[in-house]
Amino acid sequence: MHNVSPSSFHETETNEKRFRALIEHNEGIIALIDAELNYVFRSSSTNRISGWNTETFQQLPVHLLHPDDQENGKQCIAAALQQPNIPIPYAFRFQHAHGHYIWLEGTITNKLDDPDIKGLVLNLRDTTLQRAAEQKINKLNRLYRFISQINQMIVKVKDEDTLFREACRIAVEIGMFRLAWIGKVDTARKRVIPVVHEGEGGKFLDRINITLQEGAPSGNGPTGKALRTNETVYCNDIETAPEMAPWREAALEHHFKSSISVPIRKFGEVTGSFVAYADTKDFFDAEEIALLEESTGDISFALEQLEKDRQRRAAERHLAESEKRYQTLAEVAPVGIFHTDPDGQTTYVNPRWSEISGLPREKALGAGWLTAVHPDDREQLKKEWHAAAKTSIFSVSEYRFLRPDGSIAWVLGQAIPEKGADNKTIGYVGTITDITERRKAEEAVVKTRDEMVKERYLSDSIINSLPGVFYLYDTTGKFLRWNRNFELVTGYSSEEMKRIHPLDLFDEDQKALLAEKITGTFEKGEESVQAEFMLKSGAKIPYYFTGKTVEYEGQTCLMGVGIDFSEKVKAQEQVRETTARLRQLTAHLQGIREEERKRIGREIHDELGQQLTAIKMDIAWIDKKTPPENADIKRKIRNMIELLDTSNRSIRRILSELRPGILDNRDLLEAMEWLGIQFTANTGITVQVHCKETHLELPENISTSLFRVYQEALTNIMRYAAATEVNTSFQRNGNTIVLTISDNGKGFDPDVVQHNQSFGIMGMRERILSLNGSFTLRSAPGEGTHIHIQVPL
Repeated sequence: MHNVSPSSFHETETNEKRFRALIEHNEGIIALIDAELNYVFRSSSTNRISGWNTETFQQLPVHLLHPDDQENGKQCIAAALQQPNIPIPYAFRFQHAHGHYIWLEGTITNKLDDPDIKGLVLNLRDTTLQRAAEQKINKLNRLYRFISQINQMIVKVKDEDTLFREACRIAVEIGMFRLAWIGKVDTARKRVIPVVHEGEGGKFLDRINITLQEGAPSGNGPTGKALRTNETVYCNDIETAPEMAPWREAALEHHFKSSISVPIRKFGEVTGSFVAYADTKDFFDAEEIALLEESTGDISFALEQLEKDRQRRAAERHLAESEKRYQTLAEVAPVGIFHTDPDGQTTYVNPRWSEISGLPREKALGAGWLTAVHPDDREQLKKEWHAAAKTSIFSVSEYRFLRPDGSIAWVLGQAIPEKGADNKTIGYVGTITDITERRKAEEAVVKTRDEMVKERYLSDSIINSLPGVFYLYDTTGKFLRWNRNFELVTGYSSEEMKRIHPLDLFDEDQKALLAEKITGTFEKGEESVQAEFMLKSGAKIPYYFTGKTVEYEGQTCLMGVGIDFSEKVKAQEQVRETTARLRQLTAHLQGIREEERKRIGREIHDELGQQLTAIKMDIAWIDKKTPPENADIKRKIRNMIELLDTSNRSIRRILSELRPGILDNRDLLEAMEWLGIQFTANTGITVQVHCKETHLELPENISTSLFRVYQEALTNIMRYAAATEVNTSFQRNGNTIVLTISDNGKGFDPDVVQHNQSFGIMGMRERILSLNGSFTLRSAPGEGTHIHIQVPL
């Protein structure tokens, strides 16, 4: 028997106390079990971590392991028994005394052969919070990838079917849902029809029936409620939720434990639903729901964009058809029509133009049309046309064409500038009207009149050979001479001519004008007038009359000639009709250009803006995941984010210049007030807007035209007026909108205004005239400028 000294015994006792103190204060579980899994020792932390009392189980409670981890637990114990002294990794979910599962991780080491230990050493720690954090990170990563894939997808798809199919595919592959499907609302039958699905459980959709009828069992599930309430509805426990009763059996067969339904909207109207299933209870938390609502909102946005694209394509087809109709109209028009580019180079002539000029269409293009102009008129006309094209003004001129056969055609040429979306001239539209007969008649009248004055006597042969009607009467209105053509045209006989007065040959509404012209001829010596010649039958013919005083048989008389102007009146009417059609076309093209500006603005906002936002989200995610020590990368990422922010601001500025959003989202009054504020901020010129109305809703074409006119007026004030104050009055009088714009600037003389100023004024006037409105401008040097506009509703 060995003697143990008191000091050695005391040291051993002290070491044992120290060892127990270390064991008992350890944060994890330390246990020793024998080969039959009976506890030999357990640290006191076992009670705190597991919730179970140490006396409750005398053997390792393998049955409390999660069902999915029990087989792995047995395999780890078996591996430890086969490999002594080697720590075997051990990780499993253990049922806490309160019923929930906790994660325990550590090692199991076989020390059965060690005579001092003789057992299996378990060293475990609670990793539940760590596992939850990792799952949280994994979930966030999955959410980022999911929303990124959705955003990338919606900017590429071109049709609804691909959009739905790709959304479901991404939900299953990236979102880790077991099944995802999209259903459309069948309003006629009040049902939801699945149209696209992805993932496991496709046959599940064949077994379900979802209605929109409130109170019906098949309408109380998440999808029925979501479509009725226009809100997201989810179920985190399909196994126990009463509303899932009609579909529970089929869902559990496919291992569906949670489900969610998010409404799909199209222009604010619920048209369908996005539905997803997960194989885990309590799957849908706030972040998951927000993700699905955002991605479904992106799907709704993409649907709207696809519809807008369809409408845009339809509008483009309509524009092409309109242009085709205009082309047809131009081809059959009774007057010559031509188009030019901004420099005045001809780009198109219609058949009637070629017929009048004698020049084929292909030779008239560019400056080739000048070759058909009479050499005596060519240089002057060239100068006038280049001056008009350079200053973008309305032009009118009379000139001659020399045809290949040697004949001459007199024409009245007119051209007006064609404006683009930025109010700049993009070309000219013009007409030519054949006035050859009118010029011949005028020349004949002048020639005949001069000859008669020189000879101071009248010859029957000369009088009767005149192309029109000839007459001579004294100051009392008594006819003294007339030609045979006068009787043939009017139907009056020679005896009747002696008894009638010149005013008897005109209707009541024209007698005052003719009396004034007759008096003027006797006072001034010469006058002319266009009036309707009333025949004996009551019919009326437009005539052009010229009169001159002569001495005849010792008394002052009025001698005159009348030329039939029927063809000229018809030509003038054709010119007016053509001008009206051109004005309608110009208004139509302005409307199309406004729509094009809106469409371009929407596409920049909806497509480019969306892409930049998606890029920024991905870069922000990369920034968040980049360690702080990578300073150069972090700085580059911040530079990229700043560049994206600058791009977004540039997009907003471009959108405002294309078409201010306030014009579409608010009424005209608010848009004008906004424009005035912007104008004051940019120029320092005070703008006062006076309006008794607080809210004005007008047709879009009227609002757009008035806004553009107001915008042009402010631009002219900024450029030329040198004003310090602008006063604007806007009111509604019955069915008429009245807009006045006044400034206290230096003013100008409208008759000698510079061409670049009159161009802007002409554009404003044309916009208002296209609305059947009136545009009045009053100005004088030193007295400012006043614009008065009235537009009927």
